[in-house]
Amino acid sequence: MIEGRHRRRGAIAVTIAATLLIPAVGSVAGPQKKLDKNERQLEQVRQKIEAQSSQKENLSHRVDRLNAYLTKLQLQIRRLDEQVKGVESDLRDAQARIDETQAEIDKVEGIASAQAVDLYKNGGTETLDALLDSSSLGELDQKAEMIGVAARQNTQALIKYGRLSQDIVSLNEALFEKKAELTKKLDSRSVLLAEQTDKSAIYHSQLEKLRRRLHISEGKEGDLVAVQDDLNDAIVEHQAKHAVAVLGTSSQGFIWPLNGAITSPYGPRWGSFHPGIDIDGVTGQPIVAAKEGKVILAGSYSGYGNAVVIDLGGGYTTVYGHMSAFNTSTGAYVKQGQVIGYVGCTGYCTGDHLHFEVRINDQDVDPMPYLP
Repeated sequence: MIEGRHRRRGAIAVTIAATLLIPAVGSVAGPQKKLDKNERQLEQVRQKIEAQSSQKENLSHRVDRLNAYLTKLQLQIRRLDEQVKGVESDLRDAQARIDETQAEIDKVEGIASAQAVDLYKNGGTETLDALLDSSSLGELDQKAEMIGVAARQNTQALIKYGRLSQDIVSLNEALFEKKAELTKKLDSRSVLLAEQTDKSAIYHSQLEKLRRRLHISEGKEGDLVAVQDDLNDAIVEHQAKHAVAVLGTSSQGFIWPLNGAITSPYGPRWGSFHPGIDIDGVTGQPIVAAKEGKVILAGSYSGYGNAVVIDLGGGYTTVYGHMSAFNTSTGAYVKQGQVIGYVGCTGYCTGDHLHFEVRINDQDVDPMPYLP
């Protein structure tokens, strides 16, 4: 949109130069040189913005992929959380069984000790060694069966004590394995969480930095475009003022409001009367005040469309019709040669032009004798 406005203004400047009655050869070298420099800077900034936008898009795609990966990590973390809960439950169950077994050991420990003492006193050291030195529950049962003491009354408590001791060893081993499993899962979970946090922070930090740089570049582009528009306006306005200035000033103190061909003179036209002259122009071309005075109207004016009426004093007024836009307002005092609006085709018109009138005591007169 900005580039389109810039191109239109450039086209207006070219068209103005091509349609002037007398070429505007005034010095616009200063503004033009600034405009050329500004355009080069603007092109560099736009190239930078394009590169940064591409970087931002690529990084955004990487962030999207990262988010998908982070979602996958999150699912893995949730599964680990469930597994951790399961292992923790198993640990509680294992600890409960160990506590129960220990309670049973505490109950039979006294009787088993007494039976061990009796066996030792009666020379049953072989039986005692067999029952107390077994490395597994299966080995204990096998030895008790082999030496024939499994069913003896005087060894039942001792055998139970041995069995419970083997049970608690096995339960503690299982508990140790569960704790190791829990530690491993928690470590895996910590690694995944750390990876999730680090990668997310890195990519989002890079994206935020790039967004800030892009914002700065876009702001600079906006500033340069504003300068470019101002320079274009200055060049077009200078050309318009110079175009009428070279035509001179009349003895009545008027200058031309627009340098262009007369397409419709004052007088009878199409079975009616034309109260002014039509000066050829293009939409957007600056119109200047033919003589200084106070603006008594800057707005819509019947078939004139957007019009400006200036009171020159002494009963004289000038009318400028069919404007595309205003550059003054009602109540303002304008100097001769000041831009008051722009050529257009508002109201009743068949093409871009300026309708210009001179009135004396609100009675239209032929403008030509008043113009140089």
